[in-house]
Amino acid sequence: MFLDNLSAFLTHPVTATVLLMVGIIGIALELLFFSGGLLALAGVAGFALYFLGYYLAGIAGYGDLAVFIIGIVLLALELVVPSFGILSVLGAICLFGGVLLASSDPKEAGLMLGIALLVAIIAVSIAIKYWKHRGVWNRFILKEQLTTSKGFVSQPDKSQLIGLTGLALTPLRPAGTALIQGERVDVVTNGSFIDTQRNIIVVQVEGVRVVVKELDS
Repeated sequence: MFLDNLSAFLTHPVTATVLLMVGIIGIALELLFFSGGLLALAGVAGFALYFLGYYLAGIAGYGDLAVFIIGIVLLALELVVPSFGILSVLGAICLFGGVLLASSDPKEAGLMLGIALLVAIIAVSIAIKYWKHRGVWNRFILKEQLTTSKGFVSQPDKSQLIGLTGLALTPLRPAGTALIQGERVDVVTNGSFIDTQRNIIVVQVEGVRVVVKELDS
């Protein structure tokens, strides 16, 4: 008697639709936000109770159960081995196929599934709006800004050399090496040649390119 009442309650169109909503929303949110399995567990429970009602009523068989379990396994594999959505799609097809096969009236089951999908889309959209910073897509986006204020530099800043004088350690024809404030620096002239041991002055810095000219006597 208890099982009959339970079956009647679980297979009622309203109850079945709610269970489908819980199942779809729970699994969808788990795939999007990775809650550690809690949302997936709620989703699986919703689908399992839906299936249980029709199983207790003698409508759903082992074949329907197998299709349903395959869908769960595929979705579980997606959480462990990301397949760019392929396993998720196949798992969803098996889940929805099991839902339709388990019902005595596929048309009614399709209507309930459609309502549940519509509500699930709205719920998932709201969740994405308010918790988009926790979404799975953030794993594929570099969020750290490589700014100078955070200590990231693409190349050494040598602009502080402008106006400093030094000594040509090698002939500058036009590139060479100069000694500026006790540091060896790779420099280049604007085309003129400067002999070794001549005094030079830094007139321009472009990135790592240090431009010098001979210092007038």
